[in-house]
Amino acid sequence: MSILLITDNFNPFYLRYFVSIRYASVNNTAKAIQAFNFMDKFRLTPDQEALHALLAALCKYGNVEEAEEFMLVNKKLFPLETTSFNIILNGWCNITKDVYEAKRVWRDMSKYCITPNDTSYSYMISCFSKEGNLFDSLRLYDQMKKRGWTPGIEIYHSLVYVLTRANCLKEALRTIDKLKEQGLQPDSSTFNSMILPLCETGKLAEARIVFNTMVEENVSPTTETFHAFFEGTDYQGSLEFLSRMKDSGLGPNKDSFLIILAKFLKLKQPVNALKIWTEMKAYDVVPSCVHYRVMVEGLVTCSWFIKARYFYEEMISNGCSADPKLNKLLQKEVLVSGDKGKQNVKKAISSKSVKYSIK
Repeated sequence: MSILLITDNFNPFYLRYFVSIRYASVNNTAKAIQAFNFMDKFRLTPDQEALHALLAALCKYGNVEEAEEFMLVNKKLFPLETTSFNIILNGWCNITKDVYEAKRVWRDMSKYCITPNDTSYSYMISCFSKEGNLFDSLRLYDQMKKRGWTPGIEIYHSLVYVLTRANCLKEALRTIDKLKEQGLQPDSSTFNSMILPLCETGKLAEARIVFNTMVEENVSPTTETFHAFFEGTDYQGSLEFLSRMKDSGLGPNKDSFLIILAKFLKLKQPVNALKIWTEMKAYDVVPSCVHYRVMVEGLVTCSWFIKARYFYEEMISNGCSADPKLNKLLQKEVLVSGDKGKQNVKKAISSKSVKYSIK
């Protein structure tokens, strides 16, 4: 019965349209375009909305170059316009994050007499902001306002980020004031746009001030907020923000501990890494195979071969597969002398504290 119903209402255009999008979603660019073009055999002309959907699907899965080529090749069938170019801009700016290609497309818009709109400016300013390009971010912001476009909150976030990254904190705060003057309300992304670059550059005192302001204005921190602090704080700071994260109802989760463990091992602070390992149990977070691999590799880097081998054996016993890379690293143990004397592990953590299994 259902087959008959489908047959009675058969529309080749929509069938091929959805098949095309499906191919794009599984990263089969050639077949996606082929299915879209096949509609010509039915003498059906797909509309602009169908083109936009195909371009967006291709870009979403990283095939931005193919999407752009398809748009230009079919410009007689689908006249070039701002929305199509915006989809390509978004692909280069936010998916592949290729500022060089984004700048080229921006120039091509002028070449084809396509006028950028507020969305176009938003994508480009975001792209320049992520690159830390303060000059071009502000240049496009001014140009946008002169053309009569009202900046949206995403543009203000990009400006706050690039200004903070350029150590222009006062200007970043003034930008938040401008945001409010436009009738927009700062949200977690607004404050994260300051907190993230401050933590990245080790300006933790300033980041804490922004965090406190965020809380005072009744804006809830996000997982991204806490993870930014985990990247830069010391051991005591990590414990503090783990507690704050729990109080906020956001975790901490497995990724939270992965960030902290990797940080301390990179800083050659294996004692702190082992202490944090015990904190996982206190927060009911069960270590995964990834946590074990990070610990083993990090401990080897710190020349803690005995403890690294202990974690590796526990990792295997808890059901994780053997890792050839870790096996090779652990073979260095025989070449290192005096390691046992360097590892007074009992001062950092008892051997029993790491013996709980993976679910």
